[in-house]
Amino acid sequence: MNSDLALIRRLDAVEAAAYRAMYSAAPGPDLGLATHEIAGATLLICKGLPAPFFNRVIGVGNATPATARDLDQILGAYRAAGLKNWWIHLSPGAEPETLEEMLAMRGFTLAARKSWAKFARDNSPILTMKIPLEIRALRPGEEQAFAETLCAAFGMPKSAIPWFARIPTISGWRAVVALDGGALIGGGLLYVKGENGWLGVAGVRPEARGKHAHRALMVERIRLAAAAGCQCMVTETGEQVSDEPNPSLHNMVACGFTKVCARLNYAAPA
Repeated sequence: MNSDLALIRRLDAVEAAAYRAMYSAAPGPDLGLATHEIAGATLLICKGLPAPFFNRVIGVGNATPATARDLDQILGAYRAAGLKNWWIHLSPGAEPETLEEMLAMRGFTLAARKSWAKFARDNSPILTMKIPLEIRALRPGEEQAFAETLCAAFGMPKSAIPWFARIPTISGWRAVVALDGGALIGGGLLYVKGENGWLGVAGVRPEARGKHAHRALMVERIRLAAAAGCQCMVTETGEQVSDEPNPSLHNMVACGFTKVCARLNYAAPA
């Protein structure tokens, strides 16, 4: 395997591990959270949030060439969960070479947002941003406000608040917040496992955007990841559709992340 493919598969594995840990933090059965592994691929299932962000497959064809039986098992798992709106991510180098044809034969089509970009950076220092906001680690007792802020930022239902309030209390997780005049307006998560750090699920309340809080939250998580001994930091975001703005992507580049690859999003058959 060449070094580029090895890196792509490593980044997918880091993301998959973070989401498995996130889903295992569910405080109860309300959201119907579950993960499965089939032929080295990680299946994310969230019945309570039936959108592709929470229902997707990472790493198909990475660890081992995917077979027709593997794809049929994946289809069966989502059908059993009663989910229709989910994706399979297909990374460059996924095997076999006919995998796209195998997906098309089963009715998979490219999603409207056809690709997500995977980014990585090393632990080189990053300058602290000077903005009129307080950016710091989450403190005990702020978990509820943190979760409410993330749910408001992403338009998630209140039923997700207990889940996101619990994640920062689980081993391996760290959370950072942005405050404006003492009010919590943004937050982000960092998952640390060994030498790898995953930055994900960061958002700012709609009414508080435009103050560079999102980028500042990324800067702080990079700093925390480096302090925790991370040599490789990983993140991802959807690539632009048409000429829509994509501040997440621009913030990643500004914070020293380099695009490693774009993986295709195959939407489940109707």
